[in-house]
Amino acid sequence: MKDKLKAIAYTRVSTSAQSTLGQATELKNVHGYDVVKIYKEKTSGYGKSITERVELQKSIEHLRSDRSIDTLMISEISRLGRNTKEVLSLIEELEKEEIPLYIHNLGCTIGGTEAKEQAFTKLIVTIMADLARLESDQLSTRIKSGIKSRKEKGLSTGRKTGSIETSEKFLSKHTDIQKYLNKGYSSREIQKICKCGPGTIQKVKMFV
Repeated sequence: MKDKLKAIAYTRVSTSAQSTLGQATELKNVHGYDVVKIYKEKTSGYGKSITERVELQKSIEHLRSDRSIDTLMISEISRLGRNTKEVLSLIEELEKEEIPLYIHNLGCTIGGTEAKEQAFTKLIVTIMADLARLESDQLSTRIKSGIKSRKEKGLSTGRKTGSIETSEKFLSKHTDIQKYLNKGYSSREIQKICKCGPGTIQKVKMFV
């Protein structure tokens, strides 16, 4: 029986209200890999650059210092970041240091494969990273458009008197819910995926 490859998993969600458990569970169950350590990060894909992500940098340093570990695992390319240039730069850095990167939703590993396969994988990664950035930009535009529309109708865009959180701030914390709403997911499905209550989903619907 072939030995499993030792790996480190890096998981990231955008807000403190979200959980990395789903990503961690998926990666731990990937056939052929033994996940020896999971690094968890809760920060926006745009909020901090890759170099400022503490847990991501820890995971890379761990791989550099312990070469008995074979691979860095992520659930999808957007977990590394939303900036295509930054993501590709990190991938090139990992390649130079001969650290393979496994991307679960693509079912492929960058590093240690033939040049032709590498080129194709990089092309897919570039497209995926750009799509993730585009989706985030479109979501931000829809949020601003929804708030503007409510203002034009004379409707409230913030909390009641005595509160400090505006609708824009509230929506910025729940972009994941908006994403799944736009994709047609049911409220029950979103509750399970985003670990939130029905009231939060209803409030998001009210503002967008």
